Amino acid sequence: MPESVAIVGAGVAGAAAAIRLAEQGVEVDLYEAVPEPRPIGAGLLLQPTGQRVQAAMGLLNEALALGTRVDRLFGDTPTGRTVLDMSYRRLRADAYGLGIQRGALMGLLWSRVQALGIRWQRGVAVDGFTQDAASVTLQLSGGTSARHAALIVANGSFSRLREGLRVAQHARPFPWGAVWTVLPAPEGFPQIELRQRFRAASQMLGLMPVGKSSHDDRARGINLFWSLPVVELDSWASRIGLAALKQQMTELFPDVAPLLAGLRDPAQLREARYADVWMRRWHDGRVLAIGDCAHGMSPQLGQGANMALIDAHELAAELRGRDRGWPAVFEGYTRRRRAHIRFYGQASRGLTPMFQSHAVVAPWLRDRFFGWGGRLPYIHQQSIATLAGYKTGWLWGRLKL
Repeated sequence: MPESVAIVGAGVAGAAAAIRLAEQGVEVDLYEAVPEPRPIGAGLLLQPTGQRVQAAMGLLNEALALGTRVDRLFGDTPTGRTVLDMSYRRLRADAYGLGIQRGALMGLLWSRVQALGIRWQRGVAVDGFTQDAASVTLQLSGGTSARHAALIVANGSFSRLREGLRVAQHARPFPWGAVWTVLPAPEGFPQIELRQRFRAASQMLGLMPVGKSSHDDRARGINLFWSLPVVELDSWASRIGLAALKQQMTELFPDVAPLLAGLRDPAQLREARYADVWMRRWHDGRVLAIGDCAHGMSPQLGQGANMALIDAHELAAELRGRDRGWPAVFEGYTRRRRAHIRFYGQASRGLTPMFQSHAVVAPWLRDRFFGWGGRLPYIHQQSIATLAGYKTGWLWGRLKL
């Protein structure tokens, strides 16, 4: 009988799951379609919950050396109206977010994958799978196949493998995406925290310190995020042009001008698309979906990498000390994760039109009530608990890791 577990996708969720399972002695085969994987995506904000997982993996100190501590999120409008003003210290005196470049985080995870001797099948695409009572058979690119005891699908929001799970599900692309880049902080540029500027919901600029790309890097990186409708993502460079785009950013937030001096080529800006992924449950027999593949959402709550790390941690916790088959482990994982994932999926769907849309009423209400409500101690604490990744329900419930 096959003993190894197959994990498809070597992003945050897949790599972290491979590490956490291998640490418990599980034999893992990690499949990645790209021959030479490179980190794709903007800078990340690791929340206190994600930091707990990194600490359990023995990676937090290295992440802290590469990233930048973020104590506060502040967002306003060009007229000076405060929309968001949230301090992690209102949750707990020692709480903070960690801004880190995706490449730095993936470097830490991939190094641990290799150190643990996990079999990493690079350049091997998984086109489909079938399962029976005893195993899962993967259909690989080139017409070959591989048999495993179980399969974990972690290849992103737009995964085609997810459709093979006999589970009610949908993946609806959000109509808005973004362009982003990491720019070196110019000399004299202020030490910012997570900073956002909004004009209604049709313009949003975000800045976040993300530290160094590697231990040898001396530059202090700042992640730049600019919201755009998906229909404009492919054509912005030819239709708008880089100079005009930079002018729009500067008109919205003049303080960003010195930073934009480092943006000289449209190729520096990468595109990001998002989807709202919903599944009735995340397991089907010997197959499990985790990460964005299982619960993709918009970037408004900054939970993508955080949720992926928690998924890997909770899967390992469900497996630990239990002498049962993979279907039972995966069913237990679904029960363990249901409340947390459901809350953040609902919050993502509800908040996105307030920050990325052509809506008029939703951002008007946001501008007038978010800042005011945030000054109330209970509302502020609940908002910070949401940002930190702890909430499991609208009225009560906290994640215990």
